[in-house]
Amino acid sequence: MKTTLCLCVMLLGLASLPALAREQTMPSTLASNLNCQPPTSAPAATASQDLFDQYSWQMFIALNWPAQDGQRGNPDCSKQPGDPGYTVWQTYKTVEEIFLPQGANPGPWNTPLTAKSLGIINIAALKNSTLVNTIDQAVGGWLIDQAGNPTYYDISANQTSYNYIVTNSFYNANVVSKANTINFPNGVIEVKSSWRILTPRDNASHYLTMLARVAKFNDQGQRIGVTEAYLGLVGLHIITKVNGYPQWIWSTFEQVENVPPKVKVNGQWIDQPAAGTAYSYFNPAAPAAALNQSPCAWQTQGAHLVCVPKPGTTFQTPNPLNRVTPIADVTNWVNANYRADPGLQRSVLKYYQLITTQRPLMPNNPSNPLGQPTPSLSANVTMESYIQPNSSCMSCHSMATPVKSPYKSDFSYLFKFANAPVANPSRDKE
Repeated sequence: MKTTLCLCVMLLGLASLPALAREQTMPSTLASNLNCQPPTSAPAATASQDLFDQYSWQMFIALNWPAQDGQRGNPDCSKQPGDPGYTVWQTYKTVEEIFLPQGANPGPWNTPLTAKSLGIINIAALKNSTLVNTIDQAVGGWLIDQAGNPTYYDISANQTSYNYIVTNSFYNANVVSKANTINFPNGVIEVKSSWRILTPRDNASHYLTMLARVAKFNDQGQRIGVTEAYLGLVGLHIITKVNGYPQWIWSTFEQVENVPPKVKVNGQWIDQPAAGTAYSYFNPAAPAAALNQSPCAWQTQGAHLVCVPKPGTTFQTPNPLNRVTPIADVTNWVNANYRADPGLQRSVLKYYQLITTQRPLMPNNPSNPLGQPTPSLSANVTMESYIQPNSSCMSCHSMATPVKSPYKSDFSYLFKFANAPVANPSRDKE
């Protein structure tokens, strides 16, 4: 019933568009929706938004296809979305598996899957870590849901990405920090995911779920141990480097119950929460000034800035969110069509929505290396929670460098996780 209501709201919102606008922006039909293999090419750079959004959905479905047993990154095309087992992207190598302690070689791609473990709670601070630690990190901070639990993050990469890293020894911080020509091959896929702890009030059938070990924290946000938790996926960035797109293509999805949808009434965007839905990050009673605010009072500890809770709050205080940039009408139209596909009705994928697809409009313009990100803004409320008004995936990642390095790392922050071998004191004396 809830899915039907959401789809009706989307379609009613589209019906309010002028007829000419609908004819110009909404295609009459969509391509075949369900395919266990990801698309091998992207639309032309000047193609309409709906074609890029369809590309994103096709990628989302293929990466969430059940994976072959014992084969990392390969779909089992005899199965269908919603069948048991890990999805394709969940078998990709995580940063924990790629960047081992002391810069050790992580070995072959197709190693057995290990128990999932999540400990990242502040990805913005990681991105902003530099050699001199001078970048303002106040835009970052952890994210506490309305149940008082932290949001956890993970990052993983497909085999093409993994092979490039291993072949070049870029898992070693000493090597990658000196690399001035990092250039991933086409076919690379990176996935960034966000997860929350499911509670008895949550309908777990609306989430892609997993059991995982997660870090525990005290009321000041300091790690104090590890526990096991039942997690639900709330956000997914899919980043693909495709032929013709040196700036990559950026697709971001969210679970539909993160925050309520919006409708435009008399020129104003109004929240339209569904009756009976408890949104994971939205509090209708929260004052506007409290929305989308970083929870951190940054303190200098040694050479680093450390997030501590603002006065009057703790690590369990919810951080209320709202969506700043409404989902575009054409993207909502694509969402409604894919989520209503009969092939997805047994799958939790029908409870996820594309927020936008950002790509370069002019990918090969020498005078504009960034390629003119289109649309200009892109924000997932669970990942860019506190910087939504000016968030651009492409602009942010264009500044990515390895740890302690001045060199760009081809739009990838993966190398922030690289570790260096421990120096051998006896050898240093020789």
